[in-house]
Amino acid sequence: MKNLKRLRQRRSQVAAAIMISMLMTQGLYSKENITVSAQEKATTYSKRTVNYNQKRNVMYYGDWSIWGGQENFYPKDIPADKLTHLNFAFLDFDSNGNLKFTDKDAAIGAPVGQDGVQWGAANAGILSAFQELKVKNLNLKIGVSIGGWSKSGDFSEVAANPEKRAKLVKNVLKFIEYTNMDFVDIDWEYPCDVRQPDLVDNKNDEGTPNATKEDKENYIKLLQVFRTELDKQSSKINKDYELSVAIPAPKSKVDLGIDIKNLFNIVDFANVMSYDMRGAWDEYSGHQTALYPNQNDPIKGKNLSIDETINYLVDKGAKKNKIVIGAAYYTRGWNKVEKGSNNSLPGIFNKASITTKDADQTPSRGAENEAPLASGDGGRMGGVWSYRSLDKLKSKYPGLKEYWDDTAKAPYLYDESTEKLFTYDNVKSIKEKTRYVNENDLGGMIGWMASQDAKTDSSKRDELTKASKEGLFGSERLPENKLTFSKLDIETSINPYQEQWGEDKNGYEISIKNNEVLEESQDVLSSLEKGAETIKAPKLYIKSDKALKSGDHMAGNVTYVNGYTVVDLQTVWEGKNIEPGKTYTLKLKGDANISEIDIVQRMSENGIDMYRQSIFEDYGEVPPQGNHAPVLHGIDNKTISIGDLFDKLSGVTATDNEDGNITDKIKVDGYIDTLKEGRYKLIYSVEDSKGLKIEKERFITVVKKGEEPSQDTYDPNKIYLAGDSVIFKGEKYIAKWWIKGEFPDKSQAWEKVITTNEDGTIDYYKGMICNGGEYVNYNHHVYKAKWWTNTVPGSDISWELIK
Repeated sequence: MKNLKRLRQRRSQVAAAIMISMLMTQGLYSKENITVSAQEKATTYSKRTVNYNQKRNVMYYGDWSIWGGQENFYPKDIPADKLTHLNFAFLDFDSNGNLKFTDKDAAIGAPVGQDGVQWGAANAGILSAFQELKVKNLNLKIGVSIGGWSKSGDFSEVAANPEKRAKLVKNVLKFIEYTNMDFVDIDWEYPCDVRQPDLVDNKNDEGTPNATKEDKENYIKLLQVFRTELDKQSSKINKDYELSVAIPAPKSKVDLGIDIKNLFNIVDFANVMSYDMRGAWDEYSGHQTALYPNQNDPIKGKNLSIDETINYLVDKGAKKNKIVIGAAYYTRGWNKVEKGSNNSLPGIFNKASITTKDADQTPSRGAENEAPLASGDGGRMGGVWSYRSLDKLKSKYPGLKEYWDDTAKAPYLYDESTEKLFTYDNVKSIKEKTRYVNENDLGGMIGWMASQDAKTDSSKRDELTKASKEGLFGSERLPENKLTFSKLDIETSINPYQEQWGEDKNGYEISIKNNEVLEESQDVLSSLEKGAETIKAPKLYIKSDKALKSGDHMAGNVTYVNGYTVVDLQTVWEGKNIEPGKTYTLKLKGDANISEIDIVQRMSENGIDMYRQSIFEDYGEVPPQGNHAPVLHGIDNKTISIGDLFDKLSGVTATDNEDGNITDKIKVDGYIDTLKEGRYKLIYSVEDSKGLKIEKERFITVVKKGEEPSQDTYDPNKIYLAGDSVIFKGEKYIAKWWIKGEFPDKSQAWEKVITTNEDGTIDYYKGMICNGGEYVNYNHHVYKAKWWTNTVPGSDISWELIK
């Protein structure tokens, strides 16, 4: 997958609204085993195609949204069909330009409502869920926001240094490539603005203590490097990348650190943070996100309304169709505000008293927040409540009444008895903002943030998001994007085989090798690289002239649909993910002709098919006839005591479909010291008369007399979750569900992992349960189970002796 390492020689463009058409190929295969590596030449182009007249409905998603404070709001709950851009907020970095997760578990560790996904799996976390969301909603672009209010502390140092600038940009471009993202959003809050960390509000706040007057120029330099390198990468991999920024609305912040004209010449669009323009830090109440100024506001004239801000930005050289204005999906509030003399609009633009205290006992004008006050985790009184929680806020203060300032086009809540006041956006103000965007040919809207929206009649939190979308685009579906993804380096081998018994003797052994090589060393990128280059929850679509059937348990669930044998590996633990460097082998029975094989990935077991790529094609038909691989029998791991006699070849045999018994041709490599404790590896190999060779590993453990094997990993005091594996008495078991203290060989909570021999048989063990049609080795004989049975092979009529 290494686009930056080998310029992405495997890149596929998929038409947005069309399922990938399957190629029908004709021709003749060699009768020999076939190996194919899925690679393509890169397609290059030199000019980006960006429609600046296209409106944008942009949404920010905080990585903390998945936790309890935001009521476990997962990406799947986002009304993605109503958005054009979705920002992952936030990604941090250090003073050298190395990337840092703000919450690694949220980004890549937690199963965010994904069926069958375990903690830490390659398809776990928000970044994987975002990719699935994009595939399901082709109108959606996904991107990453760098920095943010609490993580802008290192911008000044990095932007000032050419080497560190280049390193940051290089790392971010890798990040968006590994996560299949479409844009980068730079959220520097704020250039040239010295601010000490506010550890009362956020114990992880960096502040911007190292800000300098040179930030204004260095900000442009940083953006230009991003623009240049994004364009280069766009050309290499045939994908349009966008660059956006989040910029302040107040005139004081703009003048201090933003070179408006040069900034707008570089970026694709700029998200104006036209919220938080008023709050408990102000002596007088006001609208935090007003569309227009109100002459009654005592602190008017500071560009604390959207209209003032936009006019100022345009005067400074901003391009109107790149300006995206903001909406607040939350409140800001004062605890005690005088009613004033305007009975139709009481409370607004009036003096607020200092009546409350922050967590560090600093006096405050702020109202109580929705979340409990806690030093280091929301320790400032600010009257912050999610839009979805307005009913709860009104229940807490029954005297609250909603008012509409028709001059500012803004709502607010005021309680004349308690004198509390809260300012926010609602559906009505959103409609006014979208009308303003359309009438003034602006670029669109942003919302902060997705988890704070309210549910309507759907399962999504979409009330304000829907109002924004319909205001900008009407009831029509949003335009769809071209879906571009990266192919993995996958090698496929098909080996025809023939069993010596059974109804379906012919079949194929199919091996899928993930040839990707992990090379990253830095924490964020190495984690993303492994996730991106792992084949996740795979499913195979095998073009065949008739159905193939499962040949072993490694084939999972096999069906035949519209000319394809579909192999779904979700039921097989080993098949849930195929990591870089690993090979997965399965068997299918039948004499069908295979013309091509496609593989898809999923971000959850029952998720949508994603990233479909051909891993075997263009060779015509594969006949199951021909030379078959030999089979080794009796290669089992074994534990012996010190001083025991051990014969490497005792009980080991080899057979071949064409050559018969070839036990005398077995070779063994490896050494065992039966007088010394340890675990020793032997490698058995055998070659048939046509040169076809197979190998198998075997481990022999030497222990003190009377001791159990030391390789067991089971711990009766440990909690095991579904999918966890252990070694117990030399055998591998997988937990089916949460379990503690029950021995794997005695509990239904554990499933023993059975190894299928090359000839399709299974070695019998005590207590084994077999289904009808399964072949079992026992006492040097092969038996076939006639139906479900748990008896000893050959002991009753449920078994048929094969040989």
